[in-house]
Amino acid sequence: MEDKERIKIATLSFMIGVVLAFIVFPKPKYEEIYKFTTKVKTDTIYSRTIDTVYVPKNKIKTEFLRDTILIDFKPQISLFETTFPFEYGSTKVRGEVLGEVLKMTATSDYNIPVVTNTITNTETRTIIQKPKGIYLGGVVSSKMELGAKVAYLDNKYLFEYQYQPFQKVHQIGVSKKLF
Repeated sequence: MEDKERIKIATLSFMIGVVLAFIVFPKPKYEEIYKFTTKVKTDTIYSRTIDTVYVPKNKIKTEFLRDTILIDFKPQISLFETTFPFEYGSTKVRGEVLGEVLKMTATSDYNIPVVTNTITNTETRTIIQKPKGIYLGGVVSSKMELGAKVAYLDNKYLFEYQYQPFQKVHQIGVSKKLF
């Protein structure tokens, strides 16, 4: 009868440990680490634009500064051309004159820079699960005596309780993780 009682006590201790593990089972804790990286890349592209504008005669304003009378003079068409430089190019004005402006064109030649910024954001998320848990175990001594053991792990600490029902011995222990 004594062996049957020992088996009953060991089985009962094991069952209590299992029930206790499911009721009190700790939920694992998580630690999240976020790392943000921003990368900016700047590009400059030069866009060349050439436009020619023709100005009709009725849009040209003429200002007479003096009157000159010439005898036996055959008028000729004179050409004129001038350039106005700017920071990113120039404007060239051309025309024909016969006493007054007959034709006029303005041609612009610009190299305009277009700056584009490309921004890249990178987010790195690392989730670290801190170890936690309840462990149930059995113990057999060198004299073939059975025992029950419960251990609780909380990240870096291990708490233990051990019971040997045949000798009626209780043991408690604490351990710390070194590396």
